[in-house]
Amino acid sequence: MKIAVCEDEKIYSDKLLELLEKYFEKCNEKVEITVFTDGIPLLEVYKNKGTFDLIFLDIQLENTDGLDIAMKLREMDNKVTLIFVTGFENRAVEGYSVKAFDYIVKSSLDSRFDDVLGRFMKASRENMISVALTDGTLEIICCDDIDFIESDKRGTAVYFADSVARTALSVNKVYQLLPQDMFIEIHKSVFVNISKIKRIGNDTVEMSTGKSLPMSRRKRKYVMSSVMASVESRIK
Repeated sequence: MKIAVCEDEKIYSDKLLELLEKYFEKCNEKVEITVFTDGIPLLEVYKNKGTFDLIFLDIQLENTDGLDIAMKLREMDNKVTLIFVTGFENRAVEGYSVKAFDYIVKSSLDSRFDDVLGRFMKASRENMISVALTDGTLEIICCDDIDFIESDKRGTAVYFADSVARTALSVNKVYQLLPQDMFIEIHKSVFVNISKIKRIGNDTVEMSTGKSLPMSRRKRKYVMSSVMASVESRIK
C-alpha cells in the first residue's frame, strides 16, 4: 500500500508518520509512506503517472490550499482515499465536497487516528479478493482494478491493471468472489467491470483499455441498462 502525507508542519508530519508506522507494524503489513510539505510536489507525482492508495492532506497548507489540491487530485484520480488533517474544525466539512473519507482535527490525532484508519482498512479489505494462482502463489487483487474475467482452458483469467492472473478456479467461482453489482456477464463465461466499459457496439464491448470483447446480442439490452443504472448511481 502506498500512502502520502501532505503536511507542512513538521511536528504533525512526524506525528502522522509515527502513528502510521505503529499501526502497520502492529498489523504486520508493509506500507510505503511518502511525506510532502506542499501540495504542488504531490500533484507532480500524479502528473508523472504516480498514484497513492491513501492521502493524509492538511487543509491549511502554507503555500497552497489543501482543498484546491484535493480538487485537482480528484480530476486525476477519483478513487484515491483522502483523509483531511486540519487545525480548524470549521473547515473540515469542506472536505466532503471532494469525497473525503473523513477528517481528523490535529488536536485529536492520538485519540482518533486508529479509528479512522481502521475504518479505511476495513473498507479496503472488503474491496479485495485473494486468488490462488496456477503457479501455487496467492494474488491479492483490488476489485476496482479488475477489467474483466473470462474462462480459459485451465480455469479463469483475471485481467487487471495491465496484468493477468490465472487461477484453476472456475469463472463462476471467481465471479462469486466479486461484488455482484460491479460485474456483469456480457458473453458466456465473460464478466466485465461495468465501470470499465467505454462503448457498447452491436456484438462487442469496448473497454477503457481499448480492448474489444465479444458480447452476446441477446445480452445487449441487459448490458445497456446495467451501464446506464451504474452511471446514474454515480451521478446521484
